[in-house]
Parts: sequence; structure tokens; C-alpha cells
Amino acid sequence: MSWLVMTPLWVIGLLLLSALTVAVALGYAGQIRLQRRAGAGIEPSSGGAHLLSAVLGLLALLLGFSFSMAMDRYETRRQLVIQEANALGTTWLRVQLLDEPDRAVMSGLLRRYVDARLAWSNSTAESPPEVGAVVLQQQLWAATGVALRSDSPPLLTRGVMDSLNESIDLASARTAARAAHIPALVQGLLLVYAILSMAMLGTVLGNSLKQHLPQTALLLVLLTLAHVMVLDLDRPRAGSIQVSQQPMEDLRRSIE
Repeated sequence: MSWLVMTPLWVIGLLLLSALTVAVALGYAGQIRLQRRAGAGIEPSSGGAHLLSAVLGLLALLLGFSFSMAMDRYETRRQLVIQEANALGTTWLRVQLLDEPDRAVMSGLLRRYVDARLAWSNSTAESPPEVGAVVLQQQLWAATGVALRSDSPPLLTRGVMDSLNESIDLASARTAARAAHIPALVQGLLLVYAILSMAMLGTVLGNSLKQHLPQTALLLVLLTLAHVMVLDLDRPRAGSIQVSQQPMEDLRRSIE
């Protein structure tokens, strides 16, 4: 799975397009050879075309299922960004109501923590270091404990603790969401099914492949683009389709 994530998408697209083209060519060559053995002028029966339609329909269904999985994960990551920004914003507002010196201490820690979370969000590494953010979480939690034992109103301090705990939980949820991918077995089976379907396409077309060459080439390109789009959505860090970090950036500007 790691090599699939690290390989550039354009390389995967070219390899996939080449594999599909070779599959069509092999199916075509095999059908021509069978026709020559059986006798010149013999065309494949219409039953093969109906079977090919069913195979391509199932391929479209599998592609749609994979796209839906990738899109659901993308939407989950997007919602988690908004939820974390809201939780941190609520924590900031509640901290501003604390008495000194708790307010100053926790405000400084929160600013640094938001910066650390933004750095993590914008990192392109597959597993970026989170040591700084984790240390700041521990310091914020310790500062909240100090505030609980200080002169700040206990009810307000507990509200700060609740919103801070929610933001820490959301940070863990975002880490898990970024580590989740479409299972490699699903991607592999989808690729094998697509290649076998194209081999069947070449077999069914037979002598008429040259007449349908533009349509066949367009089909191969569309299938490649669909696969690449699914892989792009499944790359939370390195893909071209990225979740916007605008809510976190707006939060950072608001607490300046």
C-alpha cells in the first residue's frame, strides 16, 4: 500500500493506461488467432457483446462503489477540520473569561497549539511528527488542572476542560481519518477486473476493433481517469484534491 501512496499519480495513470491497452491488444490477438483456426470470415456471435455489456456494467458499479468510499472519507476529513476549529474556538473564548494568570498562560499555549495543528494539517508527509502538538496538549491539560484549583470560577473552568477535551479527541480522530485508505485488496481486485474486462473487449470486437479504435481509446482513457480520481481522493496528503484548512486558518487569525 505504501508504494501506491508514494508513487506519483501521473505515473500510475500511465501504467494503468498501458496495462489496459495491452489487455485489449492481447484479447484482440487471441480472437484473431481463433478465427483463423476456425476459418476466415467467421465473426464472433452476438452473445459475446451482451456478455461484455454485463461485464462493463459491473465494472462501472465497482468503480462507483470505490469512488463512494473515497468520497465519504474525504467528506469525513472535511467535517473533522470544521469540528476541530469550532472546538478550539470555543476553548479560546472560554479561556478569555478566566482570571489571571490562568488566562495569559492558557492563551499563549492555545496560540502555539493552533500553530502546531496548522503545521500538521499542511504537512505533505505521510506520517508527520506530532510530538510538538502532543506536548502542547499535555501542557494545556496541566494548565487546565491548575485553573481548576485557582480562583477562576469552577463552572467556567470545567467548560474550558470540556471543550479542550473535545478538541483533543477531534485531533486524534483527524489523525485516524488521514491514516485510513481504501483497502489495498479492493484496489487490486478492481484493477484486475478492469484489465480482464478490457481483454474481453478486445476479444468481442475481433475484426471490428479497427473500426471502433477511437471509441476504444476513449473508453481506456475514461477508465484510467476514473481510477486515478479514486486514488487521488484516497491521498489525504499527497493528492491534488485536498481538504481546505480555511477554518483552522480563520481561527488562527481570529485569536491574534
